[in-house]
Amino acid sequence: MRLSVIVPMYNVEEYVEECLLSLVHQTYKDMEIIVVDDGGTDNSVAIVQRLQAQYPQLQLVHKPNGGLSDARNYGLQYAKGEYIGFIDSDDYVDTTLYAKMMAKVDEGHDVVVCDIHYFFEDGSGYVMQGINYHGDDMHKNALLSPMFAWNKVYHRRYFDKGLRYPLHTWYEDTPVTTMIFAECDKIGHVKEALIHYRQRQGSIMGSNNSPRIMEIFGVMALVRANFKAADLIERYHDELEYLHIEHLRLYGMFRFIRSPFFAQGYEQSEKIMTEYFPSWQHNRYIKDLNWKNRLFLKYFNLRTKKLFDLFIK
Repeated sequence: MRLSVIVPMYNVEEYVEECLLSLVHQTYKDMEIIVVDDGGTDNSVAIVQRLQAQYPQLQLVHKPNGGLSDARNYGLQYAKGEYIGFIDSDDYVDTTLYAKMMAKVDEGHDVVVCDIHYFFEDGSGYVMQGINYHGDDMHKNALLSPMFAWNKVYHRRYFDKGLRYPLHTWYEDTPVTTMIFAECDKIGHVKEALIHYRQRQGSIMGSNNSPRIMEIFGVMALVRANFKAADLIERYHDELEYLHIEHLRLYGMFRFIRSPFFAQGYEQSEKIMTEYFPSWQHNRYIKDLNWKNRLFLKYFNLRTKKLFDLFIK
């Protein structure tokens, strides 16, 4: 078996059939699909069981509810493939996705990334690049790119050595994806938006009102600890610094501003950046941001918050 695709599933009866049909109809055939029922309570399991009768490449396994990370980790023990992929069960993919990803694998890449199509319930959408290019170093480019687990294919050795998604936290992709990007041999990029990422109203990551948005601080602490343990802090200092800027001072701060937890989030972000990245405002990647984001990073603070509130919706 060349490829195992793990699909965590929890109460997605409206979407799971579309997801799984897009996987069983892949033009790439040397693959298995492992659906992990994470203790759901709707009709999702019955839908998968109906599809299994027609598509033998579907495997369904069950576990008590433990969250997205726990479901991904659980699925890994059933995976027989030399390469591993993940897809969220409310998204769907082009039927050529894995043929194109595995063609890049065959060119000598041990991690492959594709672009992403964001789509909304009103039919609108946009494309995000899977790799953001800032120079010739592909590892550093990748560390400045979206950290999603599911627009990638990985050689299984990263998971065989014990790498797992952290439990009971939001932003769970980041600690795993950063370590794989930093330690892998060669990264390939399929420059097509072959994964369709559904933007659901009221989705977990669309909520700014939950105190769980504060979990980004624990996740970034885990990233720092991982890179320190692997002796990679110096090599990737600028990239790690920019990751912290993005998550704690820029896009993460936009979330704090819209939440009831702004004061706590701002104080914590100031503390972390001062302690670990005191010269962050001179990070070399800031220049590649658009002028609005550069302006925000330069001038946003407690005194100017009311002014920025007028422009940040």
